[in-house]
Amino acid sequence: MAPAQRQQQLSAMQQFTVQASMGLKSPAESVTGNLRWQQFNEADYQARLANMLGISLFELRQQTDLTELQVRGERYQAADASSLLWQLVGWSIPLHDMALWLRGLPGDSATELQYDNAGRLVSFVLTDSTGIRWQLSYRSFFDDALSLPRQLQLQSDDTQIRLIIRSWQP
Repeated sequence: MAPAQRQQQLSAMQQFTVQASMGLKSPAESVTGNLRWQQFNEADYQARLANMLGISLFELRQQTDLTELQVRGERYQAADASSLLWQLVGWSIPLHDMALWLRGLPGDSATELQYDNAGRLVSFVLTDSTGIRWQLSYRSFFDDALSLPRQLQLQSDDTQIRLIIRSWQP
């Protein structure tokens, strides 16, 4: 598939569910768990990170102009998910364009884009809503028609996040 055609099909993919293993290492803590990301449309999503025992670390729901985060049994609301996560748990994930970068698309704020010989995006830099600068690298891709990302890593000055995607459901 031609790179432009692949990018167009990835952009058209507005609804999907991803199941992934996630590891986060920050100065404050190390977190590992299972992430379920469910994208309903271009802007609305629901995400849940649970530890290996299945206990929820956080549940996040983004709808149009409202973000709701449930952490430690309490519900919080804000306009921005990354900032709210930072305030409540002390670490950040660049959530704003996550629906794009999960699919292998860079988003509007991405810079320093690099592609492989097959035309797939393999790395870029993004700045999240809290002002943190992240280097995102795709480590491997599924052997499917869209070559969807399988393993990716995000690195900021003091935090590293690794995702290993187990399944994609359109």
